[in-house]
Amino acid sequence: MRYRVAFLILFLIPLLWGAVSLLRAGSAYGADCPGLVLGADGESHPEPMRRGDRCELSYDTETGHSIGTSTYRQVMFGQELKRRSLYWQGTLVTLYGSAGMGIVVVAARRCKLAARDCDGSLLCTAR
Repeated sequence: MRYRVAFLILFLIPLLWGAVSLLRAGSAYGADCPGLVLGADGESHPEPMRRGDRCELSYDTETGHSIGTSTYRQVMFGQELKRRSLYWQGTLVTLYGSAGMGIVVVAARRCKLAARDCDGSLLCTAR
């Protein structure tokens, strides 16, 4: 019984982590600039970015310099890559957690049915 609960908890953590990753991937939309958004006229604009805007990365307000510049398309491409990565990560980790929990539940039922040989281990030898 102790091992079953421990294994269920150990597989519940990746299951929840994967679900959160899938939710993060699904909720990621729009073009968020990690710096200062400049419009086509060169003036700063509030988020979100629109076509024709550019993003000054890590903009320093004291010196007026930035590390680099990216266009709207570049920011959208980076976010699409991140979204795909989150979908794959979420899917794989969720499947891992689900499969692990399924194995633990099946093994526990097997032990319960063959209670004569079950000593509390995860997999029992049913005869």
